Amino acid sequence: MLTIKSTLPTKNLPIRRVLSKLFQSFVYTALDDKEHAGYKHPNGKVFKAMNFKIYYHEYEIHAKYVALDHENEKRLAQHILMDTLKLGEIHLSNTVVSITERNSSIKSPIKVGGFVSCAIKDGKNSNKKIYLEPKSDKFQEILYNNTIQKYEALLGKPYNGTLKITLKNQKPRERIFHYSKGAIKTWYGVYEIEADTDMLEMILDTGMGADCMKGLGFVEIVG
Repeated sequence: MLTIKSTLPTKNLPIRRVLSKLFQSFVYTALDDKEHAGYKHPNGKVFKAMNFKIYYHEYEIHAKYVALDHENEKRLAQHILMDTLKLGEIHLSNTVVSITERNSSIKSPIKVGGFVSCAIKDGKNSNKKIYLEPKSDKFQEILYNNTIQKYEALLGKPYNGTLKITLKNQKPRERIFHYSKGAIKTWYGVYEIEADTDMLEMILDTGMGADCMKGLGFVEIVG
């Protein structure tokens, strides 16, 4: 996992709503085009082999980035050190990066927490999404299917092991994440996951649910 900490030149720049978009663009610029294109499942759905979360408070930006190919974490770190962190027109020179291994001792089941997004299309407006609460049956169905399909797309083989994703706790209040001009509603949840080691590693390295390269889906081991 690549951890990034950087200092802004001024307090509370008006970039909060586009911060995820700016960081996503920076990542795609630093890595091979294939990571931008993603990996297509036989059903046509495209998945990305990486994930991040980012936020800032006053003068500091904090980000965490993970990738199924851990070399991409190193490449991004080297890119930042060699060419600075660029978020749009903002060049951040005072940046500290570190890489840590977090998958070396995972053992099923694991308990993770994070903001995971699942949605369905609004039947009245095909361009609008209805974001689901983790405690809903439809959310859990979508999350399970999405996780299996991502594994098949990224690892290029069917998943034949056990996969149980159990919601242990959901915070009652939703949080709104912004990506470009859109808003994504999601809830923080704690999930217990029982699965094979390669599936658990994929989840930790690429996130869960939808919008994983829009600043969502990043889960960390808790408890």
